[in-house]
Amino acid sequence: MQNKLNELKELFLSEIKNTDSQENLEILEKDFLWKTGKLKEILKGIKDLTPDEKKIIGPEANKLKVFIENEISEKSKKLEEEKFAKMEEDEQIDVTLQFPSKDKGHKHPISITSNLLEEIFISLGFTVEDGPQVEVEEFNFDKLNIPDNHPARDVWDTFWISDEINNEKESGTKNLLRTHTSPVQVRTMLKWELPIKIVVPGRVFRYEQEDARHTCNFYQLEWLVVGEKVTFGDLKGTLETVMKKLLWEKTELRFRPSIFPFTEPSAEIDVSCQICQWTGKVKWKKCSMCSATGWVELLGAWMVHPKVLEDCGIDSEKYSWFAFGMWIDRIAAQRFGVSSSRMFYQSKLKLNEQF
Repeated sequence: MQNKLNELKELFLSEIKNTDSQENLEILEKDFLWKTGKLKEILKGIKDLTPDEKKIIGPEANKLKVFIENEISEKSKKLEEEKFAKMEEDEQIDVTLQFPSKDKGHKHPISITSNLLEEIFISLGFTVEDGPQVEVEEFNFDKLNIPDNHPARDVWDTFWISDEINNEKESGTKNLLRTHTSPVQVRTMLKWELPIKIVVPGRVFRYEQEDARHTCNFYQLEWLVVGEKVTFGDLKGTLETVMKKLLWEKTELRFRPSIFPFTEPSAEIDVSCQICQWTGKVKWKKCSMCSATGWVELLGAWMVHPKVLEDCGIDSEKYSWFAFGMWIDRIAAQRFGVSSSRMFYQSKLKLNEQF
């Protein structure tokens, strides 16, 4: 019987060596260890042995059983490791590869317009600047010649930060959502050396009644030039160059005298409406973008008041400056033929996918 146990062990080692799957390993276990297995078949002959032989064969048979169980367990672990190693090799991802994507997304029309404006101004020698959206009253109003008792503050319909914060602050230090990007111009004049040529794109906030041209938050771009012998003629020439690059050569500009508290002289600039092609009508209906006038107010332009220069530590006798602020939303609507600026904030993919 000892020979039979040795032969069974050799047979088992031969078969387990060629076992290459968990399914075959289970078959092997059943074939050697189950009640109908080869080991049990051999052990049936123990009853015919002498007591001395039983003392020898019994422990040997049990030892073989434990050996087979351990070998099967180790083989099972090895097969599992090989399985996952193969899966890892087959399913590994090369992060350097480029995968085609059906839905790559779209840049928002406002982003497209803002980037285009920046490119135009950079080509004209300007630098792009940025600033905080939560501003201090001093930079948003006071240093722009609009003190807290000035009636012009009512024009902006400002979003002030909560009373719990501002009640403890003195005038000039209160916080608000910026009503224009002009505070960045002030910050730049306080820290930069002259001359200055910057553009400031960004989001601004005003508590306004919404319509085709107005929203309570919108995107504005202001630009600023500070230097010697700067005139309103320089402003007009630069502005015409930018608008014709942005809205094509056929675009007409109209300058209207206006009043801004921190500028002198000032003008509001209209452009010929691209939505109705200057006719005032869209499909026989009144054009809501230009209110059927054929003109759309896109920006204000100005020579800055000498007091603002003096408050920023700049000699107003030697230096002058011009600036303007434009509504990027309205320009985007004109460029892409969108009838209402409000559509840019309605999260409609059908709108964005067109661009």
